[in-house]
Parts: sequence; structure tokens; C-alpha cells
Amino acid sequence: MSDQNEQLFIEAVKARRQAMWRVAYNLLHSDADAEDAVSSTVESTWKHLPRIHTKEALPAYLMRSVINAAHDELRRRKRTTPIEPLENVLEAPKAERGIADYLTALDEKYRLPMLLKFDEEMQEKEIAAALHLPRGTVSSRIARGLEMIRKEMEKEGMKNASGRYEKSHPGEAENAACGL
Repeated sequence: MSDQNEQLFIEAVKARRQAMWRVAYNLLHSDADAEDAVSSTVESTWKHLPRIHTKEALPAYLMRSVINAAHDELRRRKRTTPIEPLENVLEAPKAERGIADYLTALDEKYRLPMLLKFDEEMQEKEIAAALHLPRGTVSSRIARGLEMIRKEMEKEGMKNASGRYEKSHPGEAENAACGL
């Protein structure tokens, strides 16, 4: 392996490590498991570096590999029985939900493209390569995911008079009706 390939690998990992961790964390909801997924991805990619033919393919390869590592961990978890359902642990009053809560509630096929686009600021072309999907599918899933979040927020009364989304506070509607 050439010194140039080693340097490209090191630079790619440094540039993408935080993004890889955030994607893994969003799937696994555990700091330690996310770090394990990233570490195993870096190790595995290093071993298979000669298979990667272009430096442009490396970021997508790293992202796809960390997603696969996270999925492996999720499959391993399914073989164990949780003590308390995750919904009970993570449930918050609706008025206290942030956009991240709505995103977390989405099915993974909508959540992952949205995370990569908005959190990691990847282009749809890069997302398509990382997820092995057509670009049109990525665009559709992002649009549908946004629409699902918008509908859920409307259902919970999070839209204000100007059409923007914000938290509603208990008693606001009653105060407005009374002219307060």
C-alpha cells in the first residue's frame, strides 16, 4: 500500500469520523455502541482499502460501512430481551418534543437520508451512493420524511399563525380566546 493511499485514508477518516459517529448514534442511541461501530468500520475499511479504486468512493464507502455496522449491532440486540420498552424510556410530553424527536420517530428509510442531508450536509448524489439507492429515491424519501414531520407537528398544534412551527404552551389557546 502506498504512502499516498495511507494519507488519503487518514484524511478521509478524520474528515468523516464525526459524521459517521452521528449516523451510528442516531441508529443505535448509545455512545459506546456508536463508537464501536465507527471503530470497526475504520478497521474494516483499512483492511479492504486496496478494493476501493478511487478516492472519491471512500467517503461513501465509510458511511455505508458504518450504517452496516450499526445494523449488525441492531440485529444482535434483537436476540436479547429489553427490560423496559424503549418507548417508555424516551417518551416525553408532546409540548416538549423537538425536531430531533420527530426525526427519531420516522422509519429508518426516511430518517437516514434526512440525517445525511441536513446533519451531515451531504449532497443527494453522495447520499444515493452511500445508501446504494437511486438519486430520485433519496429525493423522494427526504420530501416524504419532511411531510411526515410537518403533519405530525400540525397534528400536535405546533404551527403558529405565521405558518412557522413552534412549541405550543399549555393555556395559550385559552388565553387567546379570552383576549389575554
